[in-house]
Amino acid sequence: MRILIHSRIDFCFKQTVIIPKTTMTERVGFFLIFIAIGLCSDSAKWVLIDSTCFKLRDVPTKYSTAIKECKDRGVSLHSIQNRELDSLKQFFPNKWLLVSAKRTPSGFEWSDGRDCCPETWWAAGEPEQGEDCVIFHNGILYTHNCTGSWRLLCSKPADLRWRLVKCEEYNWLDLCGVEIMANCDGRSCEDVCDTHPDCDQFAKISNLCINIKNDAPLDKCIVKMRPNVEFYERIFCE
Repeated sequence: MRILIHSRIDFCFKQTVIIPKTTMTERVGFFLIFIAIGLCSDSAKWVLIDSTCFKLRDVPTKYSTAIKECKDRGVSLHSIQNRELDSLKQFFPNKWLLVSAKRTPSGFEWSDGRDCCPETWWAAGEPEQGEDCVIFHNGILYTHNCTGSWRLLCSKPADLRWRLVKCEEYNWLDLCGVEIMANCDGRSCEDVCDTHPDCDQFAKISNLCINIKNDAPLDKCIVKMRPNVEFYERIFCE
């Protein structure tokens, strides 16, 4: 196997920022920075926003059974966070989606116990008296009487894992090794990539970890990839 390696490589990154070993969700959120948005590994079913995986259930469902419908699929009827509003609007345009907020004696409350919601989230004239459930549409909340059936916005925390990619899943000519990430102190490539600020795909070549991109210009490639190299990608939703 022929490997093209640029001569100017620092094989130990003394200045690399190490991400603290906190919770998995926090680490995922750090990698995505603020609200980095992308499709998850199963792009027909999952959408990744910040550190949360979303699944749209297209079967219209009443609130009385919606929480169980999501739970039976390993997810929860979603409780919206402020930072998600614009992203949800972008990924689910013109959809009327049932969310977990419901009226209580003290006001509207999400199923996770948080109060719902700032006045700026509600449509004009909302919330209406006598309507106890909430739907989300184009970044705005509306109330309804809980007897209607709506699509469900279900979610779960992203789960950071690595997956060995099969040769046939990529055009290997498009893959570009843009950086050598040294396996300092005997760390695994998974750990090296986890603590790197810009690594979502890597390849193992001998005792080296290669940061892989599939959209890098050819003049940025320092290692040319081949199908017989072990290639891994980060997955969040499954």
